[in-house]
Amino acid sequence: MNMLQSNLTFTHLRFHARAISSIKLGEYQAGERLRDALAQVMLRAVCPETRRTEKPSPEHAAVCPACWLLAADVDPGAVRRAYTMAGPQPPVDTLAPNQTFQFTITLFGEGFRFLPYFVLAASAMGDTGVGPGRGKFEITSIHAVNPLTSESYTVLEEGAKVVKPKELPVSWKDAQSAAQSYPAEGDIRVRFLSPARLIDSDALVKAPDFGIFFRRLLERMDELSKQHNGGERRVPEEVAELNQFADQVRLIEQSTRWINLWGHSGRTGRDTPMSGFVGHAVYRSTHWNKLLPFLLLGQGVQVGKLTAKGNGVFQADLKEKNGYWV
Repeated sequence: MNMLQSNLTFTHLRFHARAISSIKLGEYQAGERLRDALAQVMLRAVCPETRRTEKPSPEHAAVCPACWLLAADVDPGAVRRAYTMAGPQPPVDTLAPNQTFQFTITLFGEGFRFLPYFVLAASAMGDTGVGPGRGKFEITSIHAVNPLTSESYTVLEEGAKVVKPKELPVSWKDAQSAAQSYPAEGDIRVRFLSPARLIDSDALVKAPDFGIFFRRLLERMDELSKQHNGGERRVPEEVAELNQFADQVRLIEQSTRWINLWGHSGRTGRDTPMSGFVGHAVYRSTHWNKLLPFLLLGQGVQVGKLTAKGNGVFQADLKEKNGYWV
């Protein structure tokens, strides 16, 4: 069977920042704290219905950048948010004044059109502050990056005030090219850099089973492609064949641990679970030629639940290759 590839494209915006005061990022909670600060700023600055108590209508969310940012609340479980947040790598608990750090916002497909709003909001959230005590920071520069090709484009130069938006999409073609130099048979180490919160049959998965991991990743990539890149739905026979290859992958080494995390939801006013596993696993397969392009492209979309809040960042370590995130 000839596999349908993927229309999915996305742009990574790498924000370089400097702490002005002490910032409590909370290690694996950094993505959540940065994202929540970003959302609050966007809602206050952009949405004309900021004081609304009910959920925004799909019609309003389609034209309001701030509510588009929170679009999953319009139709939970159906709408895949067109962005993710990835906190600093490696994770950091507390930043001292003048300490530099990075975080990444990824925009999927048509979501690139909202890049100016993210840039403005990121600068404003540095002034407002992040985390307990509202630690402040400044954005020093912004780069669009493609880790699969090592390309980079400066969106905002250090010391400059003018943003120069340019799309630098990561694509299926890039993933295929990166995968070609790796043999079909061998071992690959996958590092789970932030909590991977995977669900299978309505239950939390606490071990890095490759079959489950790949299923959730493929579903996410296909839905993002369909919703934000105009891609076609993959036929069931193709999904079944890919999943069969994934189920044959052997776990030969594992060093993971479960991280218990809770994040506060500004929408519901309640704490919500963000727990997941971190660490690494080594997998062996004789079908990497079928699976590896999905794995490599999937690094950029993250996996599992709460990717918008920094969860599910992972990296496939290939020999003689620079790491995707670190």
